[in-house]
Amino acid sequence: MKRRFAYVLMAIATASPAWAQEKTDLASWIGEWTAGPEQFITIKADGDALLIEGNATYGAEDPEKAAIGAINVGDFSVLVPAGWIEQGKVSFGVGENGPLRIDDADEYDCVVNITQSGQTLEVSDNYMCGGMNVTFDGTYSRK
Repeated sequence: MKRRFAYVLMAIATASPAWAQEKTDLASWIGEWTAGPEQFITIKADGDALLIEGNATYGAEDPEKAAIGAINVGDFSVLVPAGWIEQGKVSFGVGENGPLRIDDADEYDCVVNITQSGQTLEVSDNYMCGGMNVTFDGTYSRK
């Protein structure tokens, strides 16, 4: 009887899709990341998901722009399920009602692509995540 039960479990495990069998190491994503004085991403674990928050500015390092308040800002905050992370990459959209799969994002939604490579994150966006000239594009390292 025990042997028959083991075969059933093995059949279920092998019938599961590949993404269900691979457990994403969320711990490697966690931390405070920066790509320079005006680009920051913070990633925290939240159960079996990642809370990813980004803040970026354009002009904050320019004393003249800062003096007249001509600083453009952008930010996002999104809870990304672990299942959206595949092979060290995650892409998501941020819409009015929260996170979106990349294919569900509209033209004007903030869309972010992140690739983790060791101790760096390669990030690109669609320039819809904030004010004029604000972008999260860049190579981020841990703070």
